[in-house]
Amino acid sequence: MKARSSPKVDAGNAPGLAEAALPSAEFRLLATQSLARVGDWELERDTAQMTWSPELFRLFERPQSWGVPDINEALTYYTPESLDRTRDIFWHAIDTGERCTLEQEVLLRSGEVRHHATVIEPVADANGRVYKLYGIVQDITERKRLELERIAHVARLAELSRHLVDIAERERRQLACALHDRASPNLAALQITFSNLAGALPPAVLARVEPLLDDAAALLADTTAGIREICTNLRPATLDYAGLVPALREYVAQFARRTGLDVRLEAAPAALPLAPDLQTLMFRVVQEALTNCAKHADARRIRIGLASSGTDVTLRIEDDGAGFDPSLLGEPGAAPGLGLITMKERTEIAGGRFVVRSHPGDGTEIEVRFGEPVLEELPS
Repeated sequence: MKARSSPKVDAGNAPGLAEAALPSAEFRLLATQSLARVGDWELERDTAQMTWSPELFRLFERPQSWGVPDINEALTYYTPESLDRTRDIFWHAIDTGERCTLEQEVLLRSGEVRHHATVIEPVADANGRVYKLYGIVQDITERKRLELERIAHVARLAELSRHLVDIAERERRQLACALHDRASPNLAALQITFSNLAGALPPAVLARVEPLLDDAAALLADTTAGIREICTNLRPATLDYAGLVPALREYVAQFARRTGLDVRLEAAPAALPLAPDLQTLMFRVVQEALTNCAKHADARRIRIGLASSGTDVTLRIEDDGAGFDPSLLGEPGAAPGLGLITMKERTEIAGGRFVVRSHPGDGTEIEVRFGEPVLEELPS
């Protein structure tokens, strides 16, 4: 068991000695390891003798004066979980002769836990028998910390996005309720008032003003229908008290009447144990997809399917329209664009899978799928 020594440099004559040492491959290797916090070791299979580079001593906070530990002592630096994994990888490298890579948690004498990445390269003799293992160890603690911070930031961003979506849906619901509860009764009262007014007018007066009354009645009817459509677009009441499928049927029928497109919905209500927020998400996906079809696709026929298979619930929307190149999605001037990106982001934030299949001249298919982790438990 031995440690490799590092060249000594006299500060008083550093330039000359450095120039003399630069050609040394060992000097360059040790300098590189020190800068990169990378150490290396060798393990003889038959004798279990180890060799450590100077940087490895620093990585394990082990004084070089203590010498290189034997294999059993070296393994005590690892946490229990990393110890089992390290032993398995060592034997796998010896048995197969394959290069192996693993990450390990190291418990230092100071009590600090560090993260190391180790690459193990088996060395075999002429007969193919592995007689030595060569390892490179890099301290990746800082990288792991940054990864954990990035994951935390992504989780926080997803949580904020869900919160914003919830706020938007709540505001939509409040506005739809306000329109329905305040405007609709007043418009209905006005219709009754005009009808009563027409009945109370003398025939001669009625003959003169009847065209105006008819126009007013038609305007009231159109306004009432418009408010009903706005309320449905904002937040259909059916979605809250009856669920996703009835709300979709209502919206699809309204959309077909307004656009004249052939839109059909096939759904199995018993196969949709979705939580309320996911029902809202799927409704918004259908709403945005139909809007894109009306604006961009030049489609004549749209098919919407809602079904389950095992623990998956799948929403599929297909049209026979103009199609587009999905690789251009998000590019300036691309149509459709922002709507599809928003649908994709909302689906993925909620834990679902969003796929767009399209080709110019060959229609578009949108698929949204949610699995068991996001399904609402059904009552027994």
